[in-house]
Amino acid sequence: MKLTISLINLSVVFFYLIILSDESSPSPPSDSFLGIPPQGTSACPGGKFFCKNVGHSPLLYSSRVNDGICDCCDGSDEYDGKVKCPNTCNKAGKVAIESLKRKIEVYQEGVALRKQEIEQAKRAIVRDKAELSALEKEREAVGKLVSQLTELVRKLEQEHQEKNEDEKIEAQNEKVENEKSGPEENADSQIEPMKTSEVEKQWQSNDSPSDQNEKDGDESSEGLSREELGQLVASRWTGKMTGVQVKEIDQAKNDQENGGRDAGYKESEADNASHQSWLNKIQETAQNFLNLFSAPVANLDANQIRKEYDDYTAKLSDIDSRISSLTGKFKHDFGKENEFYLFYDRCFELEQDKYVYKVCPFKDAKQKGGYSETLLGNWVEFGNSYRLMLFTDGDVCWNGPDRHLKVKLRCGLKTELTGMDEPSRCEYAALMYTPILCLDEKLEEFKQKLESMNQVQEQGLNHDEL
Repeated sequence: MKLTISLINLSVVFFYLIILSDESSPSPPSDSFLGIPPQGTSACPGGKFFCKNVGHSPLLYSSRVNDGICDCCDGSDEYDGKVKCPNTCNKAGKVAIESLKRKIEVYQEGVALRKQEIEQAKRAIVRDKAELSALEKEREAVGKLVSQLTELVRKLEQEHQEKNEDEKIEAQNEKVENEKSGPEENADSQIEPMKTSEVEKQWQSNDSPSDQNEKDGDESSEGLSREELGQLVASRWTGKMTGVQVKEIDQAKNDQENGGRDAGYKESEADNASHQSWLNKIQETAQNFLNLFSAPVANLDANQIRKEYDDYTAKLSDIDSRISSLTGKFKHDFGKENEFYLFYDRCFELEQDKYVYKVCPFKDAKQKGGYSETLLGNWVEFGNSYRLMLFTDGDVCWNGPDRHLKVKLRCGLKTELTGMDEPSRCEYAALMYTPILCLDEKLEEFKQKLESMNQVQEQGLNHDEL
């Protein structure tokens, strides 16, 4: 116990003697005197040294302390006295203030442009949603038309198939009929033609209920050639009419129908007009398609129906494609205020060295060189509070990973890709400026910083005067 008290007393006496030895300095002994290095010196690896920098920003990495280079504008980092550093803080402060003022001007204009972009995005969203709603209604109407036309085409194809089958059956029956009547016609064709008087005598000697008709036929046979007379005789056996008889019947039909020709022509005109009316209506409304759907298949124009079917089917496909595109578009994250909405379907290019880089937000990023094209990555998402765009799963590097790209976004007065780098193998980094990143809160932050720097600058001027 006594030993401990003695040691304390000796320490107090020693400290008191140190103070008395330097009467000119009322301040306590420095850390260096006590063997303790100043905070932030090179003895603190990884730390930071805070320059006094009156009139400028006080910050420096501790590894640069007492390295023989004047890093602090006031030279406080070289406190060991080996290097004498001039005080340039006021000059550096003025340069920093001017730089900050220019940045504030850019941000003020950029904030205005950003608001315009957001308003345009809002209008585009309203327009696209209205288009999507209209397309969905149109798709419903066109879908019904396509369904009706599909049924009409099916009926036409069925009718066509049945007609072909009927024609085949008719042709087969006619062939069988010809095969049956062939021998008789051949036998008749070998009969020696007779004179008119002999034929009349032969028919007069035969008892037949059709004598009077045959006599009438005999009267019309006068003046016929031997060949025509033979055909007339054969027709009486086979029941087939000769060319002369056909002409007579056609003439008789013409005489009978001559009185009703005008009425038939008018009826045909009415049918054509009605048909044409339907063809016009098919292009107008679905109701007209219903009228057409209820019409007899035989009255429809197959070519016109198939054309309408092809046209409306193609139109339906286009509508479905556009609906799919808009629906997929609305699934993306366009920012807190949809400020990146206008980036959709846009690409930004940069020509650098021998390559052309093409970045398409919400899609992909590519590198083009000559005739080759390399996929740097497919769109993934925004990162770092919408200050970064991420693209991954690009083309595989030889014996390496898949390529990927990070695009850093900064405030600028126009949207442009300004730089592309490959910091490590298959890892790409780009810089893009855009008004969308000119944020109000960042502008206020810069304004406050400028005010603070102005105050520090004034303090520096007052310090110099003293």
